[in-house]
Amino acid sequence: MSEKPNPMFNDQQAIDDILKEMPANEAIELDLPSKNRFYNLKEPGKPITLRPMTFADEKSMLSKNTGNLDIINKLLARCLENVDVGQLLQIDKLYILMKLREISYGPEYTVSINCSKCKSENKVNFQLDTFNVRYADDNLTDPRTVHLPVLKKDVVVRLPRVTDEKYFANTEQSLVNLWRFVEKIDKYDSKPVISKVIPQLPIKDAHTLLEAIGCNDYGIDTNVRFDCAYCDNVESMELPITADFFSSK
Repeated sequence: MSEKPNPMFNDQQAIDDILKEMPANEAIELDLPSKNRFYNLKEPGKPITLRPMTFADEKSMLSKNTGNLDIINKLLARCLENVDVGQLLQIDKLYILMKLREISYGPEYTVSINCSKCKSENKVNFQLDTFNVRYADDNLTDPRTVHLPVLKKDVVVRLPRVTDEKYFANTEQSLVNLWRFVEKIDKYDSKPVISKVIPQLPIKDAHTLLEAIGCNDYGIDTNVRFDCAYCDNVESMELPITADFFSSK
């Protein structure tokens, strides 16, 4: 038989009693791959923090009025403190997304992967807290200078922020908009000149620029090994991040 509520309780006391076993929704301090070096913090001297998602946060993602990137960025804005989401470098954003999923639902992430060889569906478990993080060294600057191996020219590039995501939503857009992130080639800083030079770059130089802008040498390493349970296929791939990433499934 269920215990009858005490008529002397007011509503807030009843709510507190119901929720008394709820785990603390404590924020964690973040040591980002960039080492937090490139941001104007809202409160300088204080850390960047991230709190776990709540049910209200999950409901906020159900809106169909914005695109996927906007939904994710709005979710981060709700859970992240002391830094504007728009400032974030992409290497830091991916790290934060992984950490948000981990502290909200636990480190285990189960995803369905169809084998490229036998086409069988595999349910694969990954432990998000075991992924390697490559932190920026003192040589990383923004903007940063890279050397084009074929043209033998130094190029100054700036690192993309969340506010730049519209320019590299896919590979084609990244190539078309590459010039936007190049501030100087050799001694030339004219954007019209840069925008005309970029499409003519040797392929090796173009990839050098893309790697430098993407900061591929830093951040959380989401490359995983997939072993098919139904055939002998073994392959390396990027961690599949599906629509269920921010759910308890």
